[in-house]
Amino acid sequence: MRDAASYITKLSKAEQNRREWQTAIHCLIETAEGRDFLMHGRIGVLRALNAGKPNPDVTPRVKRAKAYRIA
Repeated sequence: MRDAASYITKLSKAEQNRREWQTAIHCLIETAEGRDFLMHGRIGVLRALNAGKPNPDVTPRVKRAKAYRIA
């Protein structure tokens, strides 16, 4: 958590004020105070780091429908 906090403090003020980083900061504070799980803080930071990047899992797959015959 300390590494994540130092990384966030080194960001520019404009970057820190983005919604993703505000959520990550909130999650880290809640985790540090013992009101939230460590995993929530980690997820918040990872989501902020990957904000704006395309997610390959979200792209829809094009799958051809099966053709059925009525005999």
